Amino acid sequence: PPSPEPTPAPTPLPTIGSTPQPTPAPTEAPTSPPTSPPTNPPVTPGMGYCSDGSSECLTVDVCACATDSLEAIFERRSRNLQDCPSISSRKDCTRTGGCQWNGKNDGCGPVATPPPTNTVVSPPPTSNPTNPPSHVPTNQPIPSPTSAPVPAPVECKCLGLPSSAPTNPPSNAPTPQPSPGPTPEPTSSAPTNEPSSPPTNVPSSAPTQQPSPEPTSSAPTNVPSEAPTSPPSNPPTPNPTSPNSYGIGPFVTSASSSELVTIPRPQNPGSQSQINCLHLQEGLKNWHDPSTWLSSSIPTDGESVTLPENSKVVINQAVLEELNVINVPSSSELIFGEDAGGAAITLDAAGMDVQGALRAGSETCVYDTELTITLHGSRPTDLDIYGKSPTATPSYKGISVNGGIISMHGKRHFPTWSRLAESVRIGQNYLLLQEQVNWEAGQEVLLTTTAVHDSRDWHRNEVMTIDYVVDNPIPGVVGSAVHFTSSATYAHVANNGYQAEVGLLSRNIKIQGAADDSEPTDPDTGGCTGNGHFGVNFKPCPWTSTTGFGGHIMVHSGGKGYMEGVELYRMGQTNVLGRYPFHWHQLGNACSDCYFRANSIHRSFYRCISIHGTHNTTVSENVAYDVDGYCYYLEDGVEEDNTISFNLAAHIHPVSNVVADSGGGQTITPFVQSRDLILPADATASGYYITNLHNDIIGNAASGGWAGFALPVLHSPIGANRDVNMRPGNRLTKVFDGNVAHSTGWWWSHAGAFYSGGSLYYSSGDDTLLEYNAGRDQSKGTRSPCLVDKCVENNNCGSYCYEGERAWYKLTNNKVFMTASPSLNSWSGRMEVIRFEAHDVALGMEALQDGFGIDQLLVECRSGEEWVIPGNRPDYVSANGFFWYDTGQGHIISSSTFRNCGARNANNAYDTSPTRGCDTNEINGCSSGSTVWGFLTHSDQFTPELMQATSGITYEDCGRRFKLVDFKDNNTPSSVSGRAQNWIDTDGSASGLNEPTIMASGLTDAGNWWKVDSNVVDDPEAPLAFIKVNDGNERGLGHIRLRWKDEIHNTVGNGSSKACTPSDNWQNCGTCYNGSKVDGSGDPYCPALGRIRHIGSKFDLTNDPTGGLPITANAEVAGLTGGFAWLLQLDDGPPKSLKIDQIEVDPVETPMVLAIPYDSGTSFSITAHAAYCSSCVETFFAVNSVDHVRASQGNTYYYDEATKLLYVRIVQTPQTYLTDWHLWNLDDLNMDGGPRTHALDRFTFSGITLPSFAYGPYLQIDADCAEGAISGHCATTPTYVEPEVCPPDYIQVSYDKCCVSEG
Repeated sequence: PPSPEPTPAPTPLPTIGSTPQPTPAPTEAPTSPPTSPPTNPPVTPGMGYCSDGSSECLTVDVCACATDSLEAIFERRSRNLQDCPSISSRKDCTRTGGCQWNGKNDGCGPVATPPPTNTVVSPPPTSNPTNPPSHVPTNQPIPSPTSAPVPAPVECKCLGLPSSAPTNPPSNAPTPQPSPGPTPEPTSSAPTNEPSSPPTNVPSSAPTQQPSPEPTSSAPTNVPSEAPTSPPSNPPTPNPTSPNSYGIGPFVTSASSSELVTIPRPQNPGSQSQINCLHLQEGLKNWHDPSTWLSSSIPTDGESVTLPENSKVVINQAVLEELNVINVPSSSELIFGEDAGGAAITLDAAGMDVQGALRAGSETCVYDTELTITLHGSRPTDLDIYGKSPTATPSYKGISVNGGIISMHGKRHFPTWSRLAESVRIGQNYLLLQEQVNWEAGQEVLLTTTAVHDSRDWHRNEVMTIDYVVDNPIPGVVGSAVHFTSSATYAHVANNGYQAEVGLLSRNIKIQGAADDSEPTDPDTGGCTGNGHFGVNFKPCPWTSTTGFGGHIMVHSGGKGYMEGVELYRMGQTNVLGRYPFHWHQLGNACSDCYFRANSIHRSFYRCISIHGTHNTTVSENVAYDVDGYCYYLEDGVEEDNTISFNLAAHIHPVSNVVADSGGGQTITPFVQSRDLILPADATASGYYITNLHNDIIGNAASGGWAGFALPVLHSPIGANRDVNMRPGNRLTKVFDGNVAHSTGWWWSHAGAFYSGGSLYYSSGDDTLLEYNAGRDQSKGTRSPCLVDKCVENNNCGSYCYEGERAWYKLTNNKVFMTASPSLNSWSGRMEVIRFEAHDVALGMEALQDGFGIDQLLVECRSGEEWVIPGNRPDYVSANGFFWYDTGQGHIISSSTFRNCGARNANNAYDTSPTRGCDTNEINGCSSGSTVWGFLTHSDQFTPELMQATSGITYEDCGRRFKLVDFKDNNTPSSVSGRAQNWIDTDGSASGLNEPTIMASGLTDAGNWWKVDSNVVDDPEAPLAFIKVNDGNERGLGHIRLRWKDEIHNTVGNGSSKACTPSDNWQNCGTCYNGSKVDGSGDPYCPALGRIRHIGSKFDLTNDPTGGLPITANAEVAGLTGGFAWLLQLDDGPPKSLKIDQIEVDPVETPMVLAIPYDSGTSFSITAHAAYCSSCVETFFAVNSVDHVRASQGNTYYYDEATKLLYVRIVQTPQTYLTDWHLWNLDDLNMDGGPRTHALDRFTFSGITLPSFAYGPYLQIDADCAEGAISGHCATTPTYVEPEVCPPDYIQVSYDKCCVSEG
């Protein structure tokens, strides 16, 4: 269901008053907390300051004077780091005051004592601030000083509820909450498709049947960083070496380039021998020999040329004529030789039609000199809305490999791209690389941006020319030093978390579009505005740059393509179908040995490499820069078993400058195919367009683009393959490992650097035209990975995938940095994300899917690096860790670390370190509403079931940890979803209690529904309540949905502008929206129609004046189970008929009992119904006690004449059941046949199991009572008598426990 954007409110939540439940006394709270947090860290002796007194240090390592620009600050900091040779680490260097260099005096330098006027008062730190803070969270949140005191300890004998199992005697010993769930799936089903070493071709493996836990590993234990106002938390590790001209570091090596993940790199191809050179073979005919040609003269300007049949023609010198189309018959070959004097060879033509072979070099004899092929031709004027033209034939300004072979092998430069070993400063004329390269003087090199944004209007990429290269400048540490003929204009970052890529653009074989007819004639002149993003609102001017018309290469009609060491420049034809720099077209499996590797593509007007209807090809080690449209491109969605590995894509632009620029919601208006946007998905052009995940996607990097890696959802193939019976969106991953994305996700707050979303389909109005919905599409944008191909088995690709058939997409070892949006966003599709790093991001990850497992996640919201961002306001960008969504989800996160996330504020109760989280500075700060964990609580329509669980959570220097995010009304009034929030913290690591904990809503409107005893720990800032599982025998969670009158429940979310009131009789009105909570008249949309509470005197009106949890027209309930009972009381009286469905509970471990008051003389018919089976009905029978009901198989009821209460045990049942009724366990296997493995639906990951309700089965309670004035309700509501839940001499101290005294 649609849930609006979880943008934190600009102001903090109002203070919630003290709760009725006492909370533990403060353990370490400051006696005089500051009224507001300091905006800057305290100035300490030895730190730099501005001598003019204009400002103090904005961060610990940057001394910013009032007149400094952001670039000047960054330059000074970079120089500080470079020019402190006696300091062993970046942090020490900057804390000694920052070095002055080369006699430059900018007013900043070391001082003995800071000026008194710059003194900042801050709360005392928990430890010496110069030491790293502890990784271990405090045992519990430090309670608010306004909380009630804890009574003095009293020796307590407690009486818990008896075990629910009828054969077991009562047990008084508390037992841990069984949240880890059943034993994981057999290891035989675990996928083994992760590359263990840098692969070149990684084999696929069988898909995962059930998410399989990774080998146990602890969360990352890196030394915690300073706050974002301190030096970067990931400084490169210093390497002791002998003095050299490049200093002593610190440097980043390949081994130290990531904290958690392993990024694979390609294997070195080794030296290349020059044998069997094709241009030296016998029997060749010379292009420049008149006798070669039937006309006895060499071709002239403008002439169309056809090679002689059965001949091999060699070009050994430049062809000076500009030719028309060159035709190579199927029996002939055109071979480029090398000029005897080493001169460059050039060829100009309008195009080529290759039915034979076009060759330059070979795998055994690479082309060693310079070769340039220039393609000429103007853009046709007869292009249609499909991108087709009678003029634009495959050979028109292109090389059409029409059943023939193109085989080009330039010099092999390795690697074709690498990463920085050290940051590049502004004005620096060299860089250090992690790997040794064989690049050459005069070649052009790309330095990718490490800024947050990347577009034509604003970017920080640089293209520089090599002067010379020094190999192993620091042996064993740095691979190469590359010196340039000019200096860097921008800074480019390298630290131990992430590093800028450096790619080689030049090759000795070059194929290009002509300079005079390739460039667009309608460039973007700038000045256009769109939605605001972080204080700026520029965007590309739409419908410009529509006329780019470079060259292209197309391999089709059974042709073969082998390309390496080739530079493609000014290639691609904007919005001309199939005319890309390089294109494998409809080759099926006939090109399984084909490859496109070690090439470069830059200044492309339409894509990079298209794999179209072709399988088993290899695209590897290529460098692409400055590209219109998706770069590495799987065209129709049918393409499978290809390898896309070790490629770089940078500076990617939307086609025709039409960009999906949106605000904060989850939806974007669809784009429709047009003449200037023939693929509407190009409005979100990204580095990688993966329409089918059944390919190997390994070791690639994406810089810039709408997203880095786009994984759009196609329910059917498109284009030439639209009739193929396949659902591309459901195809299973082979390998998706070791990929990196950065400087992306700017144009929409949900545009993750890895974006699994967006739907592409044919329009319902004209099924020949495509539409693209870039946002959340719950109709055409859903995924359901399945072990069974439903397209084949059922001839219905949309058939339901049952438990037992389900598979999971698996993404491993991926990384994101410098992104002002989520690092990964998935709107749909079960997924396992294993080992994922995110540095300097707005949100660690978001996912809206039932069945999403995350293990070994590292989110560093702010690393301490400067955020280079348009508008220079990083404090407008959130620093959030993870958001729980509001309904229909299933998320399990394990062994994960959050660092420097959450806003630093005065209310934080977990960590009093002055460097915790991030502040609102304009260098690398964050928005004041940032939080590690967020819960969406705005909706009365979409509410949480049992959806989320965690284990092994670590916090490092985090600020605010939890926040209920209601961006509609700031939780005043509260919503159904806000009051029902719950979270199973299996080991207490997330809450900080370090014991099994249930974390739940702390909103006061929920009464004491969650605040069940004096040991509940309050987090008033969130607000949350932490319930200790081990304080009771059978504590757990349960969820149900109640329906007693369809005309009431059918009004939920129906879109009426008028809220239902008693006079409306539930007609022409609405209730419980995913939006406003009151209508225009001020009437509430979702008023309470009753209450539900825990039974017993501790929860009566004296102790809980709210009466318990409100029950509304959207009568979903999530709450604590294993207690005495839930008591339901409706305002209009007991329901004559009550339907209970969407049941989620562990039936064996934590009983859920419901009590409803009915007057004496009422008789009952209680039945359980299976789905899709009219005869599958279980009739409940009466027993003589509540204990019997609790200990039963879940098919009994008890009516207590003394209290006038009906008791029923609610158990989760299978969707269908043919066997005898019994109490099903979450581990029980399905014995009724069919595809299900387990009887009960569930989601298991990393040793934790969440129950999932099945659609269809329900429990029906029918009461035979006289109907009252209000239809559907009994005429009489009995006077309520609170049952005695405790034995004599005991008092109730919790919803599930009695003691001799409370304390």
